[in-house]
Amino acid sequence: MSSSGSDTSGGSARRRRLALVGPVHPFRGGIAQYTTMLQRELARHHDVVTFSFTRQYPSLFFPGKTQRDESSLALAVPATWCLDSIHPLSWWRTARLIEEQAPDLTVLMWWQPFFGPAFGTIAGHLVRRGHPCIFLCHNVVPHEASCLDRLLSWCALSRASGFVVHSKIDEEPVARFAPGRPVRVNPHPIYTQFGSVEGDDTERVQQARRKFGLTAARVLLFFGLIRSYKGLKVLLKAMASLRDDPDLVLVVAGECYEPEREYRSLIDQLGIGSRVVFTNRFIPNEEVQTYFTAADVLVLPYLSASQSGVIQIAYALGRPVIATRVGGLPEVVFPGQTGLLIPPGDVDALAMAVREFFRAGGRQAFAQGLASRRDFFSWSHLRATIEDLAELLHGH
Repeated sequence: MSSSGSDTSGGSARRRRLALVGPVHPFRGGIAQYTTMLQRELARHHDVVTFSFTRQYPSLFFPGKTQRDESSLALAVPATWCLDSIHPLSWWRTARLIEEQAPDLTVLMWWQPFFGPAFGTIAGHLVRRGHPCIFLCHNVVPHEASCLDRLLSWCALSRASGFVVHSKIDEEPVARFAPGRPVRVNPHPIYTQFGSVEGDDTERVQQARRKFGLTAARVLLFFGLIRSYKGLKVLLKAMASLRDDPDLVLVVAGECYEPEREYRSLIDQLGIGSRVVFTNRFIPNEEVQTYFTAADVLVLPYLSASQSGVIQIAYALGRPVIATRVGGLPEVVFPGQTGLLIPPGDVDALAMAVREFFRAGGRQAFAQGLASRRDFFSWSHLRATIEDLAELLHGH
């Protein structure tokens, strides 16, 4: 049922015409950037047409401050903006526009059941007309899926010709929605758009810390949208357990999708206000590298997960990861090489892992391991996986 792309170069694959459906600039966020990076990789070897949204979420349903990327360094690709998530006529119009391009394969980004009716309409139309469609799944179902979530997901995923998922844990859910369809597992590629790190970066670390006014010798980073399943409260409690290390600071950087006061109140109750730098906003592209460069290690105390694109930012910028053994995270965090793994929700284990990390030598001790895994997370590996599915679905 599953395999990973075997040809990481993709050099033997024939040139095809591909359609890509998903958010791109001016929309913000990891899915939009992922779609952009995938488009750039596919376009190096194939003819690619990209279709994106005129409206992604109705404002009423979006918990953040804006859906638009306000970064001064934009990641943009050519696209046709035609899809309105809540306007059925646009779903059919998008399907017909894709059909006019006669693609050998259409790749639809999948991360949220809300898009089930729209994507299901598009995929159903194309498959009926003889154009294979695969869903590239970031999350098959939400972390706290309802019956409605599963129904909306079925509306789309049951119409797929095949799937690419980023973790083995997602193989079984997609098989339930579309039994018998081919599934390929490919790790989330590395996010190189924010830069990369080679060799000793000690001077850059000091420069980055000066920008944030950090004088601590040891810096932890929690990065990304702040939601309850990401376990930030567990990390804050672990910081309280680490109060015997006055030279340790936690930087929290990301927009709260929950009341910020809950976290501020916990920080005050724990008495760690002087050791936590809390930035409640979406971090623009031009600042991402500085946050990771200032840190020794990324900490992901997730209570549940399928996979994480934030890990791939850390790896590109030479930062190891302390993460929990949930979902697909153990498939991409290699203990002793790229980071450490701990049980979810365990404050003591997290505090102990932080101590172990620095006793082992900190980020420098993981540099070689991170470098050795770089090809495993390449975009060419993902391209080869998609090419493999295209070959299979076309029977040659």
